[in-house]
Amino acid sequence: MTELADCKRLTLMVRVADVARADIALTPDRIYYRFATDDAIEDGELPPVKEDFRTLVTRLVNAAASKDGESKLGQDVRLSVFVDNRLSDLDTSEESLRRLVGELRAVADEFAFLSGFC
Repeated sequence: MTELADCKRLTLMVRVADVARADIALTPDRIYYRFATDDAIEDGELPPVKEDFRTLVTRLVNAAASKDGESKLGQDVRLSVFVDNRLSDLDTSEESLRRLVGELRAVADEFAFLSGFC
């Protein structure tokens, strides 16, 4: 993907109806996240990852992309991927959401809360 080669910011948004939402922004300099429910909001900032930023972005976008035969996300669940603040036309699935969550958990333990979206 050519657009990923020059990516300076990757934003991931996961939402379950009006019950819970997670926003994650990754840049070469930092990682920011917000997890919100009706009852609470948690904000966090993490240091940049040690691996090459483009490699990380490519791995996350590839994980988020659905593959042939995978199940569509439930109608109450939504996963949006923004590359440099532009919404990607990526098709997502239940399986791709699980892959993405696994990749993010490998980046930082703080992303364990994302398992609740799968």
